[in-house]
Amino acid sequence: MKLLLKADRLIDGTGAPPIHNGAVLVEDGRIAQVGACEEIRLEEGEPIDEIEIAGGSILPGFVEAHTHIHCSAEADAYRHVTTESDATLIMRGVQAVRSALTSGVTTMRDLGSKNQVIFPIREAIESGVIPGPRLLAAGTPITTTAGHCNMFGTEADTADEVVKAIRQQFKLGADCIKIMSTGGGFTPGTNTRAPQYPADTLRAAVEDAERLGLRVAAHCHAAAGVRNCVEAGIHNLIHCTWLAEDPDDIYDYDPDVVEVMVEKGIYVDPTLALGRLNQMRGRERPAGRAFGDPERRFEILRDMWDRGVKFVTGMDAGMTNARFDDFAYIPEVMVDNMGISSMEAIVCSTQTSADCLGILDETGTLEPGKAADVVAVAGDPLADVRALHDVNTIISRGRVVKRAGELLI
Repeated sequence: MKLLLKADRLIDGTGAPPIHNGAVLVEDGRIAQVGACEEIRLEEGEPIDEIEIAGGSILPGFVEAHTHIHCSAEADAYRHVTTESDATLIMRGVQAVRSALTSGVTTMRDLGSKNQVIFPIREAIESGVIPGPRLLAAGTPITTTAGHCNMFGTEADTADEVVKAIRQQFKLGADCIKIMSTGGGFTPGTNTRAPQYPADTLRAAVEDAERLGLRVAAHCHAAAGVRNCVEAGIHNLIHCTWLAEDPDDIYDYDPDVVEVMVEKGIYVDPTLALGRLNQMRGRERPAGRAFGDPERRFEILRDMWDRGVKFVTGMDAGMTNARFDDFAYIPEVMVDNMGISSMEAIVCSTQTSADCLGILDETGTLEPGKAADVVAVAGDPLADVRALHDVNTIISRGRVVKRAGELLI
């Protein structure tokens, strides 16, 4: 039976003006028609399952581009990931993908999991054993010996070792590659202000990944690491914090490098909602300039945006306080702190993130022929982006997951 979803407005994810009294017709798991209600063509007398959200808005399903589904998101996340069995980590992952789906995330990318725990979860979703979004998996992240996330990563130091690690992840079934170009805060003893790999090694990683049809995302906090990633042509920068080598300088932002980033079409996931979540949930920030300047950080992000950098929506879900149903805080912080419009934040959350993942021909916008990944929220997110928290109905690849406020999984 065909499914007809109707609401006061439809936002198709492309940035086009909303369609008033909009509707989406779903047939056999795909979008058949999109438009104003009076434009939808139905066969006379054919049975239709209709869902109407009075006062609501229809949008593409959300795309969460940065998760670690085996991590607990609790204060003890590091202890959990270093001590728990693979079986426990898989059970955490099953809960994580369900939680993400119930918040309106219909596509998510896992950017680094321990051993091979991500692959059975992905297969279980695809076979219908467990509920979850479309899942893209990087497998284990690639890092240096004792480098960031070494406790669940593949350690590789030379260019040859990195290339071998990429080929191994490809063999296991990875959809993409994650490499740690600098140290990170989650791993004790690593240096967030210094690169782990030179540009030549990162370039070798990109070239071999592209040969295999894979895109590369790189964790980078240090400004030197950002420069190395841009020089190497990394497809997606994660965090992109621009930390200076000298903590007293805090940041070493380089607009000239940003111009190259724009020229190369590099996407950036700034994981910008983590600060909001930590503040909300009582995680105190250490004192001192060494830990950054949030106001200056958003000024930098806004300048990058104005220069044309393409931003994608990633939470770093699984890290402390970043829960898997928190997605709506990302566009909220984009609007509140970067000063972009709600429409721009929605496009980042749908079309741009799907494009970054290489799946825009399948999802990310509401267009006939694409997979029926659709959410409906109560209210108007263009008037108040916080409406994205109030997800009324969710359709994931044509399956109704939530209907008029009631979860069906």
